[in-house]
Amino acid sequence: MPEDRMMPNDALRLLFFSIEEVMGKDGMKAALRGAKLEQYIDNYPPKNLSLDVRFSEYAHTEQAVEDFYGPRGAKAMLLRVGRATFNYGMKEQSAVLGLAGQALKLMPLPMTSKMKLLLEQMVAAANKTVNQPTRLEEDADSFTMIVDFCMCQFRPKHQSPCCYVTVGALTEAMRWLTDKTFAIQELTCMNLGADCCRYRIPKTPE
Repeated sequence: MPEDRMMPNDALRLLFFSIEEVMGKDGMKAALRGAKLEQYIDNYPPKNLSLDVRFSEYAHTEQAVEDFYGPRGAKAMLLRVGRATFNYGMKEQSAVLGLAGQALKLMPLPMTSKMKLLLEQMVAAANKTVNQPTRLEEDADSFTMIVDFCMCQFRPKHQSPCCYVTVGALTEAMRWLTDKTFAIQELTCMNLGADCCRYRIPKTPE
């Protein structure tokens, strides 16, 4: 098991609100009990960027949602949670996502240039605010977001890449920016023993 890392209160708070939106208040309470995080029931972390909560707490909450729905149902639910985290982040605490908001959306730039700018902002926020080492690569057809330390390491071993919340957040970010759907894939996953989690964001929508 890797050494745990601290993350901002608001990152975990956004996850909790997003799960509550998808599962309802009672479902969220059940997830927190399943994650053995009862201290957060009706007591979410505060809305600030102090590094007071742990990557493992985020991971255990994701896993509790998966345990609640079972492996097959959980993927769709966690993708929805990921989409909600992006939308909550835009409304509640854009500093967590590092987003310029509507200004970026309205820039008179080619679509791929705007995609790159948004991804660069998200990568910068991951490094500076979330305490999660992340970088961006680009080739002719796609962008690749590379996460060098992921909370998935604190979840039980899966059969396939399991960072659905991140895939959902990236999918929603691109949809928000372009009004189009992109088939985002997690190519490698630290949960399966890879050295990092890699997400491919194609430059062409579906």
